[in-house]
Amino acid sequence: MIEHEFFEAHIGLPFGRTDAESSATYLRALLEYSPIATVVLDARHRYVICNPAFERLFQYTPAELRASNLDDLISDPHRIEEAAQVTRSVLQGTKVHTVAQRRRRDGMMVDVEIHGIPLMVEGELVGVYGLYQDVTERNKARVAFREISNQFETLQQEERRRLAQDLHDSTSQELAVLNWNLTRLMNSVGDGDEALRQLVHETKDIAYKCSASIRSASYLLHPPLLRKAGLTLGVPALAEGFEQRSGIRVKVEISPGLGRFRDEVEIAIYRIAQESLANVLRHSGSAEAKISLCRKLSRLELTVSDRGKRPTRERLMQAYNTNRSVGIGGMRERTEQLGGCLTIDCNDDGTTLRASVPLEIGVDG
Repeated sequence: MIEHEFFEAHIGLPFGRTDAESSATYLRALLEYSPIATVVLDARHRYVICNPAFERLFQYTPAELRASNLDDLISDPHRIEEAAQVTRSVLQGTKVHTVAQRRRRDGMMVDVEIHGIPLMVEGELVGVYGLYQDVTERNKARVAFREISNQFETLQQEERRRLAQDLHDSTSQELAVLNWNLTRLMNSVGDGDEALRQLVHETKDIAYKCSASIRSASYLLHPPLLRKAGLTLGVPALAEGFEQRSGIRVKVEISPGLGRFRDEVEIAIYRIAQESLANVLRHSGSAEAKISLCRKLSRLELTVSDRGKRPTRERLMQAYNTNRSVGIGGMRERTEQLGGCLTIDCNDDGTTLRASVPLEIGVDG
């Protein structure tokens, strides 16, 4: 059973003896049967008690925990400073929530979600709660999902490339021939047959528009500059084409020496920028937009902002949490598959979307 002296000393202080005993009993039962591994430390970070779930997770006995520093026992030597930083924050009265790796008694490393909670009584730190939830299997599932998603993305991009090539090599060429034949037909029609000349002229105009649409579709399916020169040239070309089609001015800022990244990173950032500009056109009503792409410490960061009307928070959050392959939900999925995060800030000045990806995942050489 969990020791009860700590609870009798710190739980139920404002109440009478009966209420204090009752509160301590409830809390002991909660810890005893909780599936969350929980350890209680004193104000000097010394072991006081833990629950059975903590003993099962880390495989240490209370005697072993009492005889050593907790961080030394369950932290890998290469991660001891990170664990010590968590400890310092909690001992200073700050609640901490993080995901990290910790070591079991048998040496196996486990992924754990950690809540460090300072126990304050009348403004004074009297102890610390440490809650650890094993998320190793969950993280493995996430990694497997990302691998499958990346494979699917690779197949999708190959299909896009094939379609773009087919449009360029066959349909575009056939439309070019059609335009040439219509020009010849126009030249062969006599001046007196104005109705026929007008019909040929209109048909030629339609063929020209179809040819332009196919060229645009081919480019959007598989932008050639992206594969050839990366984001440094691919994003400005995207912005230029969008500006020509929409009439919305787009300013592009790319940090010097940005470099190249893995295909999946460049494609994801490009598609997020592409979808963001589409949202500007569809929803914001802004006459201008701005794209920024830069390195910030160990991350690649894309920012797309506009000065349009402010969407309601409810509609924005619904779109953000929607799991689908298009729109804001699709952009969030693309970012998370790379281990990054997507944030959206809306205020009276407009909307700013920011996609941040860790460089250790995406750097190519």
